Formats: sequence, structure tokens, C-alpha cells
Amino acid sequence: MTTPTMRKLGIPLLAGAMGLSFSAIADDHNMKAQGLYSAEDLLGAEVFDANGDEVGNVEDILLGNDMGLYALVVQTNEFLGIGERDVVVQRGNFTARVTDDNPMFGDVSYNVHVTAAGDELKGFSEYTEAWWNDTENELNQAWESTKNTTENAWQNTKQATATAWHNTKEATREALEREDDMATEQ
Repeated sequence: MTTPTMRKLGIPLLAGAMGLSFSAIADDHNMKAQGLYSAEDLLGAEVFDANGDEVGNVEDILLGNDMGLYALVVQTNEFLGIGERDVVVQRGNFTARVTDDNPMFGDVSYNVHVTAAGDELKGFSEYTEAWWNDTENELNQAWESTKNTTENAWQNTKQATATAWHNTKEATREALEREDDMATEQ
């Protein structure tokens, strides 16, 4: 997907979702979270491994059904005997760091730091059509399962509430009848 296409699809929405989704940012105690991240500025950012070696650049940003950050696609350099390829680095396996001392609106530079190094990087999934199709199916199944679980929970809550209301009404009616009976006996 090209940068102009991403702008049309809503860079502001994407940036907001990413700002809420960069959970790995707090792992670095020497860095404070930026709070909001620009997808446009993140595209093309240099990517470094856990040893600090540059391993590639951010090629794409993938979102899940909830519009939250799912993963980055990193175009790797030739390293460790692997040719250049696109790999998927899922959320939680990287941090984004601002490289500017005084970042300005619309002009922020980032570096991305992956939690893996060396041979571990070979274990990242390659970004292919097969990966896309498999992951899309898994995420859609998870989405449907969550939706069904939520609907079932709602139905159970409605039933439990109706039962509790009915029981409360019955108990109140019985208590009032007993009170009337006691008043009549006296």
C-alpha cells in the first residue's frame, strides 16, 4: 500500500490507534513515551536488532480488526546469510523511539528496535500472501469467537437479570402478603 493510499484511508485514525497500541514502549526505562505516533513518519524508519545492528526499514504497518496495531512489516537488509526479505514483527516484539531531541508536529523521526537479534531474526514470519491469508483467517475466527462470546454473555446477563427481577418481585409480593396476614391476625 502506498503512502498516498494510507493517507486517504485515515492516517489520523491509524496514528491514534498506534498511540494506544505501542505497549512495548515502556520497556526502555531511559525513554519516555511520546503518547502519539505518526504512521506516515514511522514508514521507512530504520530498524535495529537487540544488539543495535541495523537490520532493515519499516515497509508497512498492519492493523487488526480493532484498528489497533497488529504488526510491522520490516524489509530486511542482507544479513546472517539471508537475502533481503519482508518479515512480520508483531506488536510486543519492538519499540519505536523518537530520534529527534525536539520532535515537531508533522516532522518526527523514529527508529524501531526489535527485541530479537542474530539467528532469532530468522524465526520471524516472512510477509507473504500465504502468511496474510492464514493470519487474516485466524484473526477473523478470533473476532467471530469474541463476538459470539460477547453475544452469549449478553444473553446470559439479560436472562439472569430477568430472573433476579422476577424473584425480587415474588419475594416482595410474598413479604407483603405475610405482612397483611400478620396485620389481619392482630
